[in-house]
Amino acid sequence: MSTTTAYTVLVACCLLGMPALAAERTTLFKCDGQFGRNASHAKLAAAFGADNAESNEDAESDSEVTILFPKNAARRLKIEWNDQKSRRGLRHVTITGLSWSVAGVAIGMPLVELERLNGGPFKLNYFEGDYGGAITDWLGGRFNAPLSGGCFLGVFLGIDERLPDGPLEKEVGPDRSLLSGGPGLRATKPVVSKMIVSF
Repeated sequence: MSTTTAYTVLVACCLLGMPALAAERTTLFKCDGQFGRNASHAKLAAAFGADNAESNEDAESDSEVTILFPKNAARRLKIEWNDQKSRRGLRHVTITGLSWSVAGVAIGMPLVELERLNGGPFKLNYFEGDYGGAITDWLGGRFNAPLSGGCFLGVFLGIDERLPDGPLEKEVGPDRSLLSGGPGLRATKPVVSKMIVSF
């Protein structure tokens, strides 16, 4: 299944409100313990099993990363390290699976619910390029501050690419950004497609 097709299926499921997806969101990701600032590949392998912690060269980040739960798409995590040689010192954790939530945010969450959790609107990139849909400014909301453990939450939103973008284009600013409260954006019913937890 292609990435676009898989994402379209995810959006369709979320819009239909399938309870099976909600049931998957059971593990709260916290920036402490095994996923604290001083985490390491060795500690994760000891905690979750060597078969569940693979070391790979990641083309996207051009770095050596740890893939946790590589055979389980719902639980899969990509972990980037400050010290790549020894694979220690957590830098970024990329979450795309349905089994995780961070500070109440989960994959498939609608934009309006994310805005409610943030306590106000936010700014995001237009849906194009590698950083399309990335939230660039929480505009002083809750997620502007570090979470418990000292990490920060980054979020990408996605939309169904089959939808017409005429009304949405009218809301794009000179810097190719959007505001979460725009009616054209809301009409596309964006959902959380990726989360990145960073130290």
